[in-house]
Amino acid sequence: MTTRVQGATFRYSHTIGRGEEAGPGFKNPIALALGEGDVMYVVNRSYDFRADSKRITICTVGEEYIGEIGNAGRLGGEMVDDGESADPGSLVWPVSISLDSQGNLYVSDEWLNRISMFTSDGDWLGSWGIKGKADGEFDKPSGIAFDHEDNLYIVDTGNNRIQKFTKDGQFLDKWGHEGTGDGEFNMPWGIDIDSNGDVFIADWRNDRIQKFTSDGQFLMKFGVPGSGDGELNRPTDMAVDGQGLIYVADWQNDRVQVFDSEGRFITKIIGDATLSKWGEQKLDANPDMRLQREIAQGLERERFLSGPLGVEIDDNNLLFIIDSDRNRIQIYRKIDPFFLGRYDGGRL
Repeated sequence: MTTRVQGATFRYSHTIGRGEEAGPGFKNPIALALGEGDVMYVVNRSYDFRADSKRITICTVGEEYIGEIGNAGRLGGEMVDDGESADPGSLVWPVSISLDSQGNLYVSDEWLNRISMFTSDGDWLGSWGIKGKADGEFDKPSGIAFDHEDNLYIVDTGNNRIQKFTKDGQFLDKWGHEGTGDGEFNMPWGIDIDSNGDVFIADWRNDRIQKFTSDGQFLMKFGVPGSGDGELNRPTDMAVDGQGLIYVADWQNDRVQVFDSEGRFITKIIGDATLSKWGEQKLDANPDMRLQREIAQGLERERFLSGPLGVEIDDNNLLFIIDSDRNRIQIYRKIDPFFLGRYDGGRL
């Protein structure tokens, strides 16, 4: 499917993923980060009863599986209740991931109330953070993002605020508190930082997006509760491209909405997925499963988004939508008169 709007074209490229507890696949993917070349790091939230599948999957945009990072945060079969008792590098409720300028991975965990750090190869570097309300403490940290100076912004969901740190975990600044006014939050979740250093926050329970300067000065907001064009129902994430377009994961409306730099609605993407290469490989290995799909009814619904939780756009104008309920990532390409680049990984 191709969507054209205001000089830009959004063209479906391909899908990555299948439902798997380990290996080439995802289990309730919730966030992703883009590394060097076409490498992707995908955070798998999974379920409490399958803690072994809480992991970071490493793969490429071209659907090549590389490996995985992380281990389940359990001791003696029981979920741990704090960061101090969890094994180093363990993940319990991972939420978000971001890369510093050296390519190291930072992962937020809302159960452990901490940030874990890994090399790009998966070696554990350390962790920091404790539960609390004081400066530098967390109550269910969610979205995280680095700015161009390697400062890490963290959405402190339970405390309804944004905190700013050095990449080593030194507290720098904070803003926000519970409420519905400008600069106030009600369970904020996702975050993105644009090329100007401005900070965008998905204000989840207020059904809106807010924009701030790097030091927390309120700039604008957009979005109201609902299911119509430009309305939001529990937005979880957003991404801002180089031309200022804002892509919002409208979670409970099962879509991604696109807004201009002033927050005006432009268009929406509801999904156009095809079976991924990993999915085809699984069917090739399981002929009975393929036969069941051939006679199944209602498979046309599979192409649509279901519970999209995250969205990213790269420098080549590839748009990545985390289609969480369906354990996959849908990829689209934005084409406009000003974009002359190309992606050599195929399928585009």
